[in-house]
Amino acid sequence: MIIKNKKDEILNYLEDTSNIKGSSSILYLPQSREEILEAVKECVSRKVSFTVSAGRTGTTGGCVCFQGAIISVENLTNILNIDKDKKNIELESGVLLENLEKEANKYNLSLRAVPTESLACIGGAISTGASGVRGFGYGSIRSYVMEIEVCLTTGDIIRIKRGEIKADKRNFNFENNGKKFKFELPTYNIPKVKSQAGYFIKDDMDLIDLFIGSEGTLGIILSCKISLQKSPVNIFDGLVFFKKENNALNFINEIKNLKRNHLLFPSSLEFMDRYSLDMLKPEYSFIPQAEAVVYFEQEVEGKNDYGGLIDKWQKLIEVNGASIDESIIADTPREREKIFEFRHKLPQMINEFLRQNNQIKASTDIAVPWKNFEQMYFFYKEQAKQSGLNYVNFGHIGESHLHFNFLAENDQESLKAKVYMQTICRKAVSLGGTVSAEHGIGKLKKPYLKIMYKEEDIKSMANLKKIFDPNCLLGLDNVFEKELLL
Repeated sequence: MIIKNKKDEILNYLEDTSNIKGSSSILYLPQSREEILEAVKECVSRKVSFTVSAGRTGTTGGCVCFQGAIISVENLTNILNIDKDKKNIELESGVLLENLEKEANKYNLSLRAVPTESLACIGGAISTGASGVRGFGYGSIRSYVMEIEVCLTTGDIIRIKRGEIKADKRNFNFENNGKKFKFELPTYNIPKVKSQAGYFIKDDMDLIDLFIGSEGTLGIILSCKISLQKSPVNIFDGLVFFKKENNALNFINEIKNLKRNHLLFPSSLEFMDRYSLDMLKPEYSFIPQAEAVVYFEQEVEGKNDYGGLIDKWQKLIEVNGASIDESIIADTPREREKIFEFRHKLPQMINEFLRQNNQIKASTDIAVPWKNFEQMYFFYKEQAKQSGLNYVNFGHIGESHLHFNFLAENDQESLKAKVYMQTICRKAVSLGGTVSAEHGIGKLKKPYLKIMYKEEDIKSMANLKKIFDPNCLLGLDNVFEKELLL
């Protein structure tokens, strides 16, 4: 086992893309599942709290240690098995998503729901219930996790297979690897939208879904089995620029209606506002004068379907007030990669802007019901105008889920942004939405979770954690305050 305790050796493990800074005196870099267990037992015996780290690509500080030790799973990189007939892959938790995809592609398979950040680890993606640009077509990674192997702070390793252990209403009573568990789930209800805020709870739920999205607070994921999909025959991507914002919103609504009526099935439907485009223009000379751009990805299932789908998209673009000449349709791997890089460049630029100004990210991860989306969208604009702060608004509009980011340049602006973020989150909850649709709560968004759930609901999450982490040492300050564990 590699152990590091020098400040300069640990420094890179004390932040994620949110720019939040942590503190730790020791870093464990296990090379195997056995060494993970060894590190856990050492921390428990010394009563030292510890935080799990992986790719450190998160945006809410979940992997950032505030006290105690860090245990990184980054060296658990073995792909254990791939079954091309059953379309699944078994792998250790430190495998990068891009390496998972490369291996799957060898067999004409793909994890189509793969989260956007290719340098994230599969364990981290499961721990945060991550999703990405294909969420419109495929949802989050939750639906594709078939099995997980988890190390608990008790020293027990449990294996959970989807479908094997289910609750009776809100009660679990089971034995796993010789260890008995009996407990009652919290009574709160999660919103009926894409959500990753607090523990996933519902009647008759599968045990595996409790661990997915638990943000490193219940156990350490050692390995997993993930279901894959057959790669499509072909794919083309589009960037559609709109001179009028309302035309872009109408275009999006029409596509959503077509999907709902089983007439069109894009895997991605993304949005960027005019301020996002302004930020990108220095890097991309092809951006025309526009108030919004919509990005889509369309899979082609049959060889004869390509022409008809291209025609359908071109007609949709024209009737909704966008120019075909200014739109970009990419159908070669090289062109598609450029389009994807364009979509992914914006969050990178935001993170770099905040880093240069030494400010912590102030962004929403809100999703609301489709019927309330436009009300939420224009509320963003209203609050931004009132604040007087610079901002960008972009994201997974197909799922009524946008990332509204304040671009604070100093501490005073950051304080103001936090106040407005609270107001925005309260509005989202009032509309039946969630304060976190995909990035989790981590350490940054705990104040927003208190807007979404009552105090007793959050206490019930802490009590649930104690079932699997009776030592109360794992992932402290993630999701809820550590004081609730006393």
